[in-house]
Amino acid sequence: MAVPDTGQGTARQLYAAATGSTGELFELDGEVAENLAAACDKLVEDLRRAMTTGHLVTEVTGFPNLPTGHGLTRGFRDKGRQYLDTLAAFQETALLLKAAYLAAGKRFTEAEAARRAALAMVAAHLETR
Repeated sequence: MAVPDTGQGTARQLYAAATGSTGELFELDGEVAENLAAACDKLVEDLRRAMTTGHLVTEVTGFPNLPTGHGLTRGFRDKGRQYLDTLAAFQETALLLKAAYLAAGKRFTEAEAARRAALAMVAAHLETR
C-alpha cells in the first residue's frame, strides 16, 4: 500500500494558490503564516514520535504455528503497516500545509524547504517498507 491520501492534494492546491499558479490567490499575514507553520511542525513531531513505536504494531507474535495463526500474524502485521503509512501520510500533509501557509505569508524559501521535507519524509518512509 502506498501512502494514503489524507489531504495532500488540497495542501498542494493551497500552495499553488499561494504562489499564484492558479486563478485564485491565497494570502496570509506573515505572523499568521508562521504560527500555522509552527503548529504543523508540532503535529509532524508528534506523529514522528508515534511512529517510533511502529515495531509494536508490525512485529506480531503469539499466534500458533498453524495456517490460521500465520494468516492472523500476516493480517495484523499488514494492518500495522497501514497504520504507519497513515501516520506518514499525515506527516506529509502537515508539511505540505506548512509549505502552503508559508508561501501564503510570502516566506517562499521556507515554503520550498517544507515541500522538500515532505518529499524526503515520504521517500524515507517508503524505503523502510
